[in-house]
Amino acid sequence: MIWFFERQDSRLRYEIRRQPDGHDYELVITSPDGSQEVERYSDPMTLLRRTEELERSLRAQGWQVPIPRGRVLGPWARRAS
Repeated sequence: MIWFFERQDSRLRYEIRRQPDGHDYELVITSPDGSQEVERYSDPMTLLRRTEELERSLRAQGWQVPIPRGRVLGPWARRAS
């Protein structure tokens, strides 16, 4: 899963993924400058608490989930005939 945040003209994202060996999890935070911080977790509940803490911290620093721009379509959208 990937989450995006923006503040003014900057964008930040974080991603939760399985480690390549498939046993543990990684939380990857990509800063606006492209640098990455990788945190590793073996316990999913610890990872969940960390992501909740991260999101609270980002919001407190003024980061927001981006507002969709333009027309947003998903697989459920029907095209006009």
